[in-house]
Amino acid sequence: MVRGWINYFRPASIHAKWIAARTQELLPVPYFHVVFTLPDTLNPVALSHPRTLYKILFDSVWETLSVFGNDPKHLGAKLGMIAVLHTWGQNLQLHPHLHCIVPKGGVTKAGFWKKGKGKDDFLFPVKAMSVKYRGLFTAKLRKALPGLPQSLYDDLFKKNWVVYAKPPFGRPEHVIEYLGRYTHKIAIGNHRILNIDKEKGTVTFSLKE
Repeated sequence: MVRGWINYFRPASIHAKWIAARTQELLPVPYFHVVFTLPDTLNPVALSHPRTLYKILFDSVWETLSVFGNDPKHLGAKLGMIAVLHTWGQNLQLHPHLHCIVPKGGVTKAGFWKKGKGKDDFLFPVKAMSVKYRGLFTAKLRKALPGLPQSLYDDLFKKNWVVYAKPPFGRPEHVIEYLGRYTHKIAIGNHRILNIDKEKGTVTFSLKE
């Protein structure tokens, strides 16, 4: 099963309900944190066709994980995923990337839980996932937006697409703590606001260089 959310602002009460609902879904197994990033070459497409691009991102990431998960060489079981879309970086510039929480294992066709083979990094080889992810994404992009120039794809295949994996979380509760930060985080929080000038209609805020 896959779930995905886009990081818009949500009131605190909804935040608490969301966390409670996700707690009920967690399994008593270790979880990995995996990040799939889009090259900045795609930033203009993200601005002009956000709905299309981000749907392709979610679909490509889930398909990439599923391909490796279903392969008996790597796992041979159906995975699960909770995914959170972030569209900015620490400097508040456009930086689309998907944060994924993936359990260490999956469900076999017979309905049994199968523990993943990965130890301290991730279930599957990250470099191989990067290549698969790039291929799936570009194929879906060509189909969805046929008017994009070939030069864009030439540039995309010159780049190494970043897939980053962290070691497993210590306990499932740590997953909820992490998700609580990322699913309800906004780009310009109160701590960034330095001044609000109502007369001029301006807001001054800080950002990281």
